Amino acid sequence: MSSPGISLEGIVRKNGSFTLQADGTFQPGIHLLTGRVGSGKTTLGEILAGIEKPDQGVIRWEGTRRVMLLQDTSYHVSTITVQEEAASWCHDTRLIIARAGLIGKENADIFALSRGELRRLELAAILTGGYDLIILDEPYAGLDGEAREWVSQLIEDHSSQVVILISHDITHLPSIDILWELDNGVLTKVGSMPEGLTRWKRAPPLIRYLLNHGICPAGLSRQDLEEAVCRIQE
Repeated sequence: MSSPGISLEGIVRKNGSFTLQADGTFQPGIHLLTGRVGSGKTTLGEILAGIEKPDQGVIRWEGTRRVMLLQDTSYHVSTITVQEEAASWCHDTRLIIARAGLIGKENADIFALSRGELRRLELAAILTGGYDLIILDEPYAGLDGEAREWVSQLIEDHSSQVVILISHDITHLPSIDILWELDNGVLTKVGSMPEGLTRWKRAPPLIRYLLNHGICPAGLSRQDLEEAVCRIQE
């Protein structure tokens, strides 16, 4: 069986005066999709997940097609306890609870959990499901620093799958393999880490600051950024 992957060829999606255009191939690894608000990131995620259909173009798959899209920052539960909610995903219930850091709370009322605990449970369930393509649209929304670090580590543990991360927060990212950018509706593969950082057209202020001082971070993880900043101070 070939490795999972998805290719976009001549994709066009029009919405009023806005046009999304996308070509590219997503192979196993962690991909960061960036772009300004309104650049089409969410629409592209929905096309990759098969929720939205393009007006033109072809989507080609390699391997199987088990897809999961996490998009809404709110959490919608369907059961009463943590145990029941984990079981409702039809995966390894014990593993989901363990990955979510909720051992000992199996019988807790799910509505008594914090927002961070609920999000961790949701992400643990998604990342335990063995999906070939996982699209995470703003997974850090509403989480504190500790929970964001936990999410990043959990994502890193699934780098053998195709993980597409859409996030405006670069302070707690996992180790990114490939950087993509949507600019005025056009998708561009910026490149692999760390070389891609030097070609990032709309890089955030911290990255521009480091590059202007002649320092290119090894990646976008918190450790990479902290080490890069320390090199300025030396």
